[in-house]
Amino acid sequence: MTEHDGAEPTPELPDDLTARLNAVLARRSLTGGPQGEPDTARGWLDVSYEAAYAEDLARASRAAETGLTAPGGHDPVNRASLYRALASVAALTGDHAAATRHIADRARVLAESGYPHQARLEAELGTMLLREPESFEATVLEGVLEGERTRSAHSVDTVLPDVLVALAVRHVEDGRFDPAVDLLEECLEILDARLAAGVPVPPESLASTRMFLAHVHLMGHEPERSAKVADEVLAGQANRAVRAAMWMLKAVVAHERGDSATAILDALRSVELHAAAGVRKGAASAAALLAGMADDAGDQQASILAWKVAVAQAEQGEVPEASDLTLALGHQLLEAEEHALAERVLAGLVRREEAARRLPGLARALVDLGHAARHQNRPAEALEHWGRAATLFEQAGATDEAARMYLASGALLNRQEKPEEAAERFSRAVDLARQDEGPDGPEDNDPAVLPQALHALGHVLCELGEERGVALLDEAIALAQDSSASWYEADFTDTRARGLWALRKGAAAVSSALTAADLFAASEDAMASSNAELFAAYVLLEQERAEEAASLFRMITEQEDTARYLRMAAWLGLAQSLDLSGDEEGATKARLEADAAASTEDPDDETGQAGTADSGLDSDPETD
Repeated sequence: MTEHDGAEPTPELPDDLTARLNAVLARRSLTGGPQGEPDTARGWLDVSYEAAYAEDLARASRAAETGLTAPGGHDPVNRASLYRALASVAALTGDHAAATRHIADRARVLAESGYPHQARLEAELGTMLLREPESFEATVLEGVLEGERTRSAHSVDTVLPDVLVALAVRHVEDGRFDPAVDLLEECLEILDARLAAGVPVPPESLASTRMFLAHVHLMGHEPERSAKVADEVLAGQANRAVRAAMWMLKAVVAHERGDSATAILDALRSVELHAAAGVRKGAASAAALLAGMADDAGDQQASILAWKVAVAQAEQGEVPEASDLTLALGHQLLEAEEHALAERVLAGLVRREEAARRLPGLARALVDLGHAARHQNRPAEALEHWGRAATLFEQAGATDEAARMYLASGALLNRQEKPEEAAERFSRAVDLARQDEGPDGPEDNDPAVLPQALHALGHVLCELGEERGVALLDEAIALAQDSSASWYEADFTDTRARGLWALRKGAAAVSSALTAADLFAASEDAMASSNAELFAAYVLLEQERAEEAASLFRMITEQEDTARYLRMAAWLGLAQSLDLSGDEEGATKARLEADAAASTEDPDDETGQAGTADSGLDSDPETD
């Protein structure tokens, strides 16, 4: 059982959320309208950067080449930036000769523009300034740093800003966020001072440095500083990919501080911009975040639509996470009770995972496909899917996942009144869970699986008349005590009482039920506590211990927080007890009280049978 504290206020979703997500699905953006080919060098530079962020390096290179001959392509600032873009792409693709050539082209432009020192150093340092420097390269850059700082005090002909950024990258890779922040802030001070003095500064240098700083602040657990820098990026000139990344960052920060309405709107902006820029992975991530928040806001249809966007973007970009996103979409459809649609989505995923021989992914898809079949009243298919999933989980070494599948199969068989077959599945779950608990079991095993399996098997064995079920329930109770899982200790003790009664051990059943009631009360579950007491009272009644039963029934009726259906059952039980004792007048009054309870409105009423409790066997185990 999951206990919920007070619910958070539900945020309102944007009125045009559905229209905007559908627009992304239709491959057009409402943010800036349809985007044709740019007509300036600066526009082609933006396209090159966006393509690089989308990991389409061939398109990034073509865009930068086109920019060289476009209007504005001979402007020194634009031309130097385009050659840098070409050099970066060549370095990423491992084409060292091309990278060296483009670095030389850029150095020539810099020298002709009055920056001979910067040109010479960039040519000497080569690709060190275009990627994460290795340890030796970082040492070289540290040697360059102080001399460039001295030069920067009286000249703009320096490579200092690029050296600062490259070393910051190295620090971040080493997990040293504070020194990285210092270097990036120093770089930005230099660039801002140049702007103030009228010295040309490539807009992408400011935007990319600030974007990097925003992310470093977030990695260093400074979300508010991170969001502030992101706002500075958005207030300046930046391409769509950079702006999309900043909206995503702001969405994460707003979500973490509990401002769901702002987080949802920021995530939506990120989806639109990422999609418009062709950065499919970013669009898929933003849409997945949006889907989760829409679900939290209680709008399952908006959540489903966002998951569809995430899947579509991931598939268009051939993103490796596409399968996980499709699984999430299928899961959301199940939660929305769109079982037939979920089955179509999941069946397609199963075929793709099967073809790719991705066993863990195939197993998880089969889990949800089984739930889709079960919800459409096809239990045989559900059992078949879960059986395959369990086998695949075992092959992959995920024994706790396999055990959960056997638990789900056993629960379904038990609901079909096939306790012997259910016991077989539960027994296999116990065996697998014990493997996890052993010294050779995986370190990341779920410790809750073994007590749950023992609980399920113990209960069904007692129902089958096998006394060894009580010992299994005792083991489950001991494990719950060891892990301080007080509610589960109460629940398992309650099941033990019902198991003992199934074995016709009345006195022991009553004692166990009353112990469970006390444990439930200590866990602040008044409903379950009253239910356990009611069960104990009915066992006493069945044993014709009328006075004891009457006393317990009466106590339940006097509890103020007892649910209506429990109070009604208690009055009826009291009437039967008084009948057995020969008190006809008292029995009549008790029945009148039962009638009155039946007609009383109870907003917290829960349907159920008096004298029974959830044993956990009718639950619907899900796997993550």
